[in-house]
Amino acid sequence: MKGAILVGHGSRLSYNKELLIKLSEIFKEYFDGKIIEIGFMEMNTPKIMDAVRSAVKRGADELYIVPVFLAKGVHTTEDIPNEVGGFQNGKSTIDVDGKKVKLVYCEPIGPDRRIAEILWDRVQEKY
Repeated sequence: MKGAILVGHGSRLSYNKELLIKLSEIFKEYFDGKIIEIGFMEMNTPKIMDAVRSAVKRGADELYIVPVFLAKGVHTTEDIPNEVGGFQNGKSTIDVDGKKVKLVYCEPIGPDRRIAEILWDRVQEKY
């Protein structure tokens, strides 16, 4: 069964965790897998591997690791991949509590027209 882990940085501000929770609820409308978890690099829980374990416990055997980051950087190119054991060409297989799980690593958001549209909406709100 497919699952997804939305990965955030983490923050001392509770709003950031709430934002990722709300985003995961919206993401459910698009993702054809039934299992969606959130995980954080630091300062919040669950941590990334805790989210992976939870998804596997719920039946996932293929997980898409989705960094909720705007741009590539050390967190998306090194820290997140290292947290789950690394990737080769965006894919890997790991053992989670005796179960083989396929991981697929997704790209961060990047320069997407939809982001520019949202930014423009924010400017128009202030006109």
